[in-house]
Formats: sequence, C-alpha cells, structure tokens
Amino acid sequence: MVSHWVVDSNCFIHLGSMAREGFLLDLDRVLQDNNSGIYLTPGVHDEIRNVRFQRWKNKPNLLEKFSNFLTTITISEGEISDLAGSIGEKSSPQDVDLSLMVLSSKLTKEGHSVTLVSDDYKMTTTAKKVNLQFETCPPSTFLQRLADVGDDSQRSRLRSLSRRVRAAEMKYAISRAGQYDIQKKLTWMVDSLLSTKLGSNKNSEGQDESIEGLLVKALIRSLRGEKVKAAYLKKLGPLPDICSAVTRLDDHLISLTSLGNLEDIRLDYEQCCELLSDVLETTGLGLAPLGEELAEIAHRAMSGYFYRMESAMGMLSRLSGDLKRSRQHLSRALSSATLVDDRGAEMRAMHQLGLLALASKNWDRASQLFEVADRQAQSISANRLSQLVLASIARHLDGKNEIALQHLKSANHILTKNKPEAVKTLIGIGNSLLAVDCPGLAIEILDEAMECAIEVGLNSDLELLAETLLLANNALSEREQLQYEGLRRLLDDLNIISLDSKQEFESAITGIEKKAESLSKPLGDTWKDWQPASNLIPSGSDLVVVRVEKDENDRILVISHHSEIGSIGIWLPDGGIDASPGNILQIHGSRIKVAPPTKTLMQNHNIRGIIGVEDPDSISFVANSEEILDV
Repeated sequence: MVSHWVVDSNCFIHLGSMAREGFLLDLDRVLQDNNSGIYLTPGVHDEIRNVRFQRWKNKPNLLEKFSNFLTTITISEGEISDLAGSIGEKSSPQDVDLSLMVLSSKLTKEGHSVTLVSDDYKMTTTAKKVNLQFETCPPSTFLQRLADVGDDSQRSRLRSLSRRVRAAEMKYAISRAGQYDIQKKLTWMVDSLLSTKLGSNKNSEGQDESIEGLLVKALIRSLRGEKVKAAYLKKLGPLPDICSAVTRLDDHLISLTSLGNLEDIRLDYEQCCELLSDVLETTGLGLAPLGEELAEIAHRAMSGYFYRMESAMGMLSRLSGDLKRSRQHLSRALSSATLVDDRGAEMRAMHQLGLLALASKNWDRASQLFEVADRQAQSISANRLSQLVLASIARHLDGKNEIALQHLKSANHILTKNKPEAVKTLIGIGNSLLAVDCPGLAIEILDEAMECAIEVGLNSDLELLAETLLLANNALSEREQLQYEGLRRLLDDLNIISLDSKQEFESAITGIEKKAESLSKPLGDTWKDWQPASNLIPSGSDLVVVRVEKDENDRILVISHHSEIGSIGIWLPDGGIDASPGNILQIHGSRIKVAPPTKTLMQNHNIRGIIGVEDPDSISFVANSEEILDV
C-alpha cells in the first residue's frame, strides 16, 4: 500500500461532486489502517477553496471537512522554477501542478512510497521526461486502491465511487478527442487500473532482502552479543572484531545517564569527544585495508552507535549553551540515522534541529525540519502532536498563515482524541522551548497544556504548569512579547474549552500573572558586604538558569529564577562558564553581595537584583543526565 498520496485539485473536485456522506469515515479508517497519508501544496488549497460536497446535507465546504486528513507542504518558487526549466517552458505544467511534482519527488527521495494522483496526463509524461521517480494514477484508480485494502463495507462503497469517477474521467477525455490524441491517456488510465488488480496479491513485504542487508543485520546482532549463523559470520570475516570497539560508545552513554545529574558538562563533553575519536581511529585502522563492500556493511552496522553518540554530544553542547556546536553534532546524528534507515532516529534528530532553528529565528528551516519530522512520525505511527504544533508555530512566524492553520487543525484532531497524553506532550514542548531560550513561544504552548489539564482534571500537573509558566513569564522580555504577537490567536484553535473550564483557566492565569508582577519589583533588601548566600537563597533550594548574557568582553550575567524570589542576575565578570537555560545553578559555601538592578536590566530581563559571588569556583551548573538522550 502506498504510504504517501500526493493529490491534485481535480481529484478533490471529483470527490466534491460525487462522494456521499460517510466517505470521510471510510477514508480515515483505510488511511490509518495502512499508515498512509494525503499530501498537497498550498496552491491546491487555493484551487479548491470554494468546492463543496454536493451530495451532503447543507453542502459543507470540502476543504474544511478534509482538514484533518491533509498534510500541506510548501514548495519554494525556486524549486518550481528549476523543474519548469528542466521540462521546458512550452511543455511545462502549471505552477500548482509543478509544485505537486516537486513534492512527490522530495517524498520519494526521503524513502517513501509515493503516488501522484491526477487525471492530468501531462504530469505523467513530463515526470517521465525528467526521470522523476514516483508513480502516477488518476483519481479513480486512487479510490480503487483504497477500496482494495478496506474491509467489506468500505470496499463496496469506495469501488462504487471509483466507478463513478472513472466514468467522468473517460467522458471528459473523450470530449477532448478533437483537441489532442487521447489514446495514450486512455491507455495510461486502463494500465493504472490493471496494475492495481494484478498487484493486489503481492506480498506486503515486497522482494527478498539483499545479501548486503542481511549481512548488515547479522553484524548488528553480532555487536549486540546475539547468536549469528556460522554462514553469515564466515561472510563477515574480520568485521565483528574490527567493529567491536563501537560498543564502547553505548557503554559510555549508559554510565553517563546513570549518574542522575551532570555537574561538569564541559568535562562530560570532552570525554565523549575523546572516546568517539578513539573509536573512529580504531575502526578506521581496521577497515582501511578491506574492500569497499565490507567497509560499507561495517559503516551501516555501526551507524546506530554513532547516531546515539553524536546525538548525546549535541545535547551536551546545547546544555552548555553552545547552540552552533549542538547543531553540528545533531546534523551528523541525522546523517548517521539515514544510513541505518531508522525513521524514529531521523525524526528525533530533525525535531531537535528544528528547535535550534527556532532559537536562531530561522523560521523557514524550522518549518521544513518539523514537517519532515512529522512525515517520519506518520511512517512509524508515532505521535505527531509535537511536530505539528511546532511546524504550525514556525509557519506562522514565517508568514505562511494558511499552512500554519492547516497544521494546527491536524494537531487539534490528535489532541482531542487523548487530552491527558496531549498535556504531557505540550509540557514537553514548553520545556524544550525554554531550554533554547524561547520563553515567549513556551508560554503559548504551556497555556494550552493548562487548558487541557483543567478540562480533564489533571490536578497533579497543574501545580507544575503554574510554576513553569511563572518561570517563563519572568524570562519573557518586552521584545519577545511584540515579536510573537498574533500567535495567541492561532493557538486558540488548538484546544476548544467549555465556558466553565475557560473561567477556571483564566483564574489560574490571573493568579500566575499577579505573582509574576509581585516578583518583578526590585528586592527590598540589598547589601554591599559579603554575607552567606542563605541570607537570600533559602538553603536546599535551587536557581534555574533562564538566560546567559555575555558582553563584548566575555563578562557574563546569568539570569536565573527562584520560585519564591523571582528572577535575579549572577554577575561573573571573569566569564568562562558553560551553561544554558534549564540548568540548575548551585552556590556551594561562598558568600555573596546583592546590588539593585539597573533600569535597563529590569526592563530587559525582569531581574530584581544582581548577585556578586565571592568565590566563582563555588558555582556549579547541573543538568539532568537523561536530557542527553532526549532526542
């Protein structure tokens, strides 16, 4: 069964004219049961904006009813122009059709099974002309293929609809007989239907796996210590011994994550670098004398280990505040994941890269990363909510409001089905955004999480949400408030709540805002002499890093948050620290001074006071070790 159907406007027009009520229920079930999805580009939205279901009661708008079933992906004008140039101006289809062809080609290159659904035969001929590797079929064949994988009742209804659409296709083609030679188009339409019939009994797993693929799996099992057939071991030769060094990477990560907390992130990162270099050298020395075929098998088998280590190093870099280096490691992690064809790993790496793109305000890149991550999530039946929500935000910030709304409607469909699970997902998104210093975005997501938690009575999560929202509000600058204006109106459609729940939510938010306001005033007590840190910060409590500010002389001001004190700045004029939002800041035994903040610092960072630490070496920045595998 095709996993990705790219559908043009003509197909939707046929459905609007002929599909009866209940069609979308059949479609939803067949797509879900077969892990399939329908994809289109924004231009199709424009072409079918006014199409209605003619046979339905009240004739509802087709696009609105279809919204939960569609994944809309933007194709750049440059990509469309490039394809048009390859085809030739005279024979090139319209821009919307070209965008669908580009999308089909991109999805195919990502490794998906793709069919472009259109009765425009020109799209088939031009795709063959430039060797685009995707299949095409008319809408009637699309419906027939859906029917073939449905249950008995679905099969009957979808086949009936397919026959009606086929009759309309044939009638239209014959009506154009005087304008062009329709024989090839009719042959293509019949062939697509015959291929469906002939291929319906194929084994779902397709052809036998290649020998190389079997040897890769055998080598992976060997590295895991599992039993491998002697025949495979003989073919692998020295590879199990040469590649065994790679298992040290997982052993190190297991020991690192078992620590609970990381108290020296820079040292942990350097140890990972040293180990990775050692493993690469050891395996490289062993593989260098071997032939290309054995080396390729080895690299594919080891890629999972390299993915996990690069991912961990990417997260360690992020935890130390180096987002540029984090991106480098996560990009290499994504490359390794593609070698092992692990869609889950690819999805997680792209998700983290998307967060970094948001942090650098590269909205278009973030959109692309989250959208591809969403397609990977669909292919492995993973929860799509986080990818869709973040893709919606990124598209909105990039000015693509229609696509943003489409993503949000799909997210709402998922959220409505399981709100308790959605609360956990939204809290995770909010914390991830705080960790890349995007508190304005985090607030909007956490607001939605609180709405859902109130609705379903998750009282245990409400206290955590209130505290996290307080931190996010204190971390929010005036500049960010203006930048994200309009986002609230978009996200209001993510979750629709009842009047009673809305009143409870507004009451909770009012309480948080009042507390945030009370904690935004300068500290009442400051002192110029050295005093114990406990005179300000209660013993046993921690400060959470909100932001790290560095000036042109590398002097550092760490903006931190305390649940009872609010935001305060820790002044480190000598610099030299590795920290990022979300780290826990601890002061061990040193005395401190407390000064009032400047007006500028109060406005920019909501801080109530500035702390000087007598012994800067007494400061440690602690991160949860589980975060380094949070990809």
